[in-house]
Amino acid sequence: MDARLVCPTCAHVVLVGPEERCAECGGSLTEVLRAARGVPPPLPPRALTRAQRQAVWRPASSSRHALGTFLLTVGVLMVPVAVAYLRPLGVPAAILGGLGMVLRRTAWPRALRHEQRQRLRALRWGLPAAAELTRVERDFVPSVKAGSVARLAYVFTVHGELLHGDMPSPHALDVQRRPGERIWVVYLPEDPRVSALWPPGP
Repeated sequence: MDARLVCPTCAHVVLVGPEERCAECGGSLTEVLRAARGVPPPLPPRALTRAQRQAVWRPASSSRHALGTFLLTVGVLMVPVAVAYLRPLGVPAAILGGLGMVLRRTAWPRALRHEQRQRLRALRWGLPAAAELTRVERDFVPSVKAGSVARLAYVFTVHGELLHGDMPSPHALDVQRRPGERIWVVYLPEDPRVSALWPPGP
């Protein structure tokens, strides 16, 4: 989808090219694009609210993770009773605890936790970059992708290299966003492939 803006110099509606200049008069579109993107990210380290952290740091299936936590807690609480009073309770305690651990691990895999931890590092310590949304996908099974209702793909440039990123979002308003929207991202300077949308929530 081609992005169009009104040139502040000649007032023509023009396509936005890579040089960010008006095709009619050659005037700069940088300030208009900056305003369209909103307020740029503050300098690192950035303080994230609890809601912003939870938008990123969450299990793939909240219900399965909660059930696993419940079963693990019940199993752990049954152990002292089994040791002190009722030895036969040891078997169901071990079963419940083991099942709880399995559910928790499958609901929040290690690879997903690593990806989310890296994204939180980018949000806190990353450098800002101008970006553009390229795709907005709705998740029809939200629990599969870290509780998200949408997945946003974007592109940005670092040292002349075009980089792609995508990020799940739990915010329903993000479903209404459109490709071509000018946005901000933050990325890790040591590994620009690790990036995140800024701000992390509406």
